Amino acid sequence: MRNKKVLCLVECAVMVALAFGLSFVKLWQMPLGGSVTLCSMLPILLIGVKYGPVIGLGTGFVYSLTQLAQGFMEGDISYAAGEAGVFIIAMLFDYVVPYTLLGFSGILGKKNRWYPIAGMSIAVAMRFVSHYLTGVTIWAQWTPEGWVSWIYSAAYNGGYLLPDLALTLAAAIALFSSAQMRKLVDIEE
Repeated sequence: MRNKKVLCLVECAVMVALAFGLSFVKLWQMPLGGSVTLCSMLPILLIGVKYGPVIGLGTGFVYSLTQLAQGFMEGDISYAAGEAGVFIIAMLFDYVVPYTLLGFSGILGKKNRWYPIAGMSIAVAMRFVSHYLTGVTIWAQWTPEGWVSWIYSAAYNGGYLLPDLALTLAAAIALFSSAQMRKLVDIEE
């Protein structure tokens, strides 16, 4: 039993490190934050699939802290939000909440390889909702003239999350086509 806990902890730590490293490989950078990366969400999504939402959310939370640190390092996080309370809410709903939610990827179980794919899609959709809500509330002041904030937020956040999701799902489908990988993640079939 103890070895399983240690293995889980080590796998989670390695996947957070891998996700963090991949988050620096940006294929497309959006002007106001957000990017398409080389499948940086995939390691966290895989932990959620393998160990379920509870451990997935914990791993996602740790990953969110690395993303928050990366945002500060790269200058993506500034005090542009104005008041301290608004700034804290922006950090929570643009970093902590959306990246933590990636851990929900195992919510549908592992009956076959398509359940995890659907769960991954749901988790990324939940991430989108968090970014979208900050876009229509806190960041609405940066909506370009001629746009409505709720449409702009959907277009802006969808503009990087949809391609990022497509790359991630393509990689996951390729991984899950391997019997060894399905066994490693404990996918039934």
